[in-house]
Amino acid sequence: MTDSDQGNLIRRAQEGSPEALNALYERCAGRLLAYVRLRLGRELRARLESRDILQATMMKSLEHLHDLKADNTGSLMGWLARIADNEIRDRADYHQRQRRAAVRETPLDDQAAVPALTRSALSRVILDEQAERLEIALESLSGAHREVILLRKFEELPFAEIARRLGKSEDACRMLLARAMTALTLKLADTPR
Repeated sequence: MTDSDQGNLIRRAQEGSPEALNALYERCAGRLLAYVRLRLGRELRARLESRDILQATMMKSLEHLHDLKADNTGSLMGWLARIADNEIRDRADYHQRQRRAAVRETPLDDQAAVPALTRSALSRVILDEQAERLEIALESLSGAHREVILLRKFEELPFAEIARRLGKSEDACRMLLARAMTALTLKLADTPR
């Protein structure tokens, strides 16, 4: 999908087109679920459900869709990743404070009606076994390799921003990404189907 196609989808979704919204979520949901799982890590994933965070992220993005700039299409995954990061941080803080009580918890499905189009896009992603293979391979990479892949391939950040975040030069980040992608390719070849 080209940037102008994505920009048109964003504008149509902001105008209330369910088809455009569904197309946007279908394009992003798989990568976003993998992003959430990787950001959670094994420890948090044992306590938090990745799909719940994905669903909450999608719901929050629906509430704030008007904030997304359609002319800055490279920001879509970054925007969704920031929403997911905030959701992960909020839930992790909540669990760390141990203020939760089982009687106060309610499943996400009972809290709000999620549009059927979002639920159907999520269902397709959840059943995608390729995403699980990618997650396993990404988790086995070093922290630096995983981070550079998340920033470039999931958040779709330019190398200047990646360099700023990692405290490295742009060239060093390009080389790090090349090494990380090579390592990921090798890990995927070793991951059972």
